[in-house]
Amino acid sequence: MRIALCQIDTILGDVKKNLAKINHYTDKAVYENCDLVIFPELALTGYSLRDLTDSVALTTEDELFGEFKTKSREIDIALGYVENCNGYFFNSGAYFSNGEIIHNHRKKFLPDYGMFEEGRYFAGGRSIEAFNTKFGRTAMFICEDSFHISSQNDAFKQGVNFLIILSASPFWMDHKGIKPQLWKSLCSNFSQFSSSYSIFVNRTGFEDGVGFFGGSFVMGPYGSIIKEAELFKEELLIVDFDESLIEKAKIMMPILKNEDIEIC
Repeated sequence: MRIALCQIDTILGDVKKNLAKINHYTDKAVYENCDLVIFPELALTGYSLRDLTDSVALTTEDELFGEFKTKSREIDIALGYVENCNGYFFNSGAYFSNGEIIHNHRKKFLPDYGMFEEGRYFAGGRSIEAFNTKFGRTAMFICEDSFHISSQNDAFKQGVNFLIILSASPFWMDHKGIKPQLWKSLCSNFSQFSSSYSIFVNRTGFEDGVGFFGGSFVMGPYGSIIKEAELFKEELLIVDFDESLIEKAKIMMPILKNEDIEIC
C-alpha cells in the first residue's frame, strides 16, 4: 500500500487555483503508483475565510467534485473543503473512492480560542464515524478533533486501522519544537494504544499573517515515525505501508481484546 501526503500551500478563497494544484499533485500521485492521496484541511479554499465562507462552500453533490469522483477510480482521494448543507457551513473532509464520496466527515470540535474563530462561521459535526476502505477500517479527523480524548476514544472503539488527520495547524513562537512535537505525541499515543497507523497531513505557507508549519508524517502502529515531511516546505511525501505491522502490533500489545468492541 502506497500513500501520498500532499503538504501544500493554498490561496485564500481561490477555489480554481487550489483545484488546479490538487489535480496536479493527484496526477503525480497516480504516476507514482499511489493508492491514496491526502490533502490538508480546507485544501480547496484556504483557512482564514471569515466572510468568504459562503462564497466558496460546496454541497457533496456539486459538479466540481465530478473530476475527483472520476479520478478516484484510479486512486482514492481525501481532502478538506467547506460544505454547504441547507445554508449551514461545515469544515468538512471528503473521501473519494471508486467514483463516489464514500465518507464525509464534518469537523466536530471548532476552536474558538486564541487566533481561532471557526465557531463564528461553521457549524460543528456531531460524530466520529469509522468507514471501510479498500485498505481497512478508517477514521478521519480534522485538526482540533485530534485534541479531544472523546474523538480518539470513538475511533478506538470502532477498531480503526488507519486514522487520517487533515490539518491546517499554525506554528507558535517555538516553531521548531513545541507544536510539531505535540502532534507527534498525540499520534504516537493513539497509534500505540490502537495498533493503527496515524497519517497527519498539515498545510504550509502563510495566510493573513498566520504561518502553517507543515511537518506532515506517518506514525506506525508501534508509535514511531515511519516518514515525515520538512517544515515550511510544500512537498509530496510518498510512504509505503507494511500492513502486516498492524497485526504484529496487536499481538505485541493485545489491549483491544479486552475492550467492548467488535474485533472479528
